[in-house]
Amino acid sequence: MDLTNLTFFRMASRKMDWISQRQTVLASNIANTDTPKFMPSEIKEIDFSKELKTGKVVLDRTNPMHIAEDLTAGVALARTNTMHILPASVSSGAFRTYDKRPFETSIDKNGVVLEEQLEKLSDNRQMHSIVTALYKKNYNMIGAALGKNLK
Repeated sequence: MDLTNLTFFRMASRKMDWISQRQTVLASNIANTDTPKFMPSEIKEIDFSKELKTGKVVLDRTNPMHIAEDLTAGVALARTNTMHILPASVSSGAFRTYDKRPFETSIDKNGVVLEEQLEKLSDNRQMHSIVTALYKKNYNMIGAALGKNLK
């Protein structure tokens, strides 16, 4: 069963990728707490609400006869083969932004506030737990609907 065709699982996967990248950036910030003139960095939050407000319905159309041409106006078709259109890469640092004004700076102009970074790490761990729990619940729900134990 290929769960990547389902929107929820695709979005959960993207969120997990973002959480992983953010963990790397936060770890780098903490590792450079004593580096002179180091400014902390952060990753932009993924805004799924923008994707949901596009007004386009994602369809998996394998036969042109499934939906009439006049009904497909404004409809984005999902790719049926992973080789057709390459996904937007989520390379490390692609969404990196830098904090321009940290709360504090030290004498050596280091902008890392350890407490702030630890709070962000805690938020990141919590987001990871939530996404993992939602993923498991939806996976088990699909298994129950199919009458199978997918564990």
